[in-house]
Amino acid sequence: MKSDRRIVLVGPVFPFRGGIAQHTTMLKRALEKEASVRTVSFKRLYPRWLYPGSSDMEESSKGAVEPGAHYLIDSLNPFTWIAAARFSIDFKPDAVIIPWWTIYWTFCFWYLARRLRRAKIPVIFLCHNVIEHESAGWKVFLSKMALRQTDRFLVHTTQDEKNLKDLLPAAQVRRQPHPLYLQFPKPARQLPRRAGLELLFFGFVRPYKGLDLLIDALHQARLPTDFFLTIAGEFWQGRDELRQQIKEKSLQDRIEIIDRYLPDQEAADLFQRADLVVLPYRSATGSGVIPLAYYYNKPVLVTPVGGLPEAVIAGESGFIAERPTAESIARCLEDNYAKLRESGVIESGINKVKEKLSWESFVGGLLSFVPKEPGETDLA
Repeated sequence: MKSDRRIVLVGPVFPFRGGIAQHTTMLKRALEKEASVRTVSFKRLYPRWLYPGSSDMEESSKGAVEPGAHYLIDSLNPFTWIAAARFSIDFKPDAVIIPWWTIYWTFCFWYLARRLRRAKIPVIFLCHNVIEHESAGWKVFLSKMALRQTDRFLVHTTQDEKNLKDLLPAAQVRRQPHPLYLQFPKPARQLPRRAGLELLFFGFVRPYKGLDLLIDALHQARLPTDFFLTIAGEFWQGRDELRQQIKEKSLQDRIEIIDRYLPDQEAADLFQRADLVVLPYRSATGSGVIPLAYYYNKPVLVTPVGGLPEAVIAGESGFIAERPTAESIARCLEDNYAKLRESGVIESGINKVKEKLSWESFVGGLLSFVPKEPGETDLA
């Protein structure tokens, strides 16, 4: 039965694209089953000159919007921030949930959180990345400026919990794993296999994700079968350098690059073909690619950075390299190739993880974290 809690959710939702928008959209839909929800989204997320990809909107949306969402905030127009704050306060919510993932939103979210706090409305920051991947002192300063406007935080990983406690020692933090992305479609077709081992790297391509390490690892690895790697995602940096590396390692015939944002159905078909989804990251807090791989019942190979290992049952739902190096990734591939053929073990391991990654559980934890009395700042 639906509770009497009233929640305002701020954040990008469909038709905005990318992991944060997908997460916020799924959270909105799950919250609406359990509480009264008002969703405040964006008229403009990023200015075109700042966004490195082709677009921050789903190209197939054709003007569609997320039902019940209010597209109010323009990132470059502070007057829309004021309107969004008033709109939120007028709802008389028990709490306002704000995602945090990049310092670009420092001043907007600082204003919203401060204004809500003055209205005695609790704010919970849902932190996808407490500190940005390419960090710097000034970025840490801006993160702290916004986040210190509340004392309640929800995170997905122990790494982000630690980062938050280092930044704000008095913070009240609840950690819950990233739920599965259930909105993705089932595969529509069986893509032809090109090798005995089909590997997939999925998502925006950025330096911290370590694709160059994976290329070196594939050059070094001695596998009992041939392999083929699909790199599927829009390059934000390093496209020419990666192509040159592939050429130098003579891997042109074993690697396919799909340099664009993929529609959901195309992504589903790629996951269906993959034997293993690889995340060779140099640094990370967490990744939405892991629950997406699990959704399609695919194991993952991760490096031991941030919260990636805690999302994997080693040898069952996936594999963990000893270090974020090409040598360790190559060795992990070699050592665990036979395990990939034990489909029963892998399927059982993935199912163990999936049982813990429901949106119902996530929303239940979030709502239990909402203060029970107006103005309450300490958990009971």
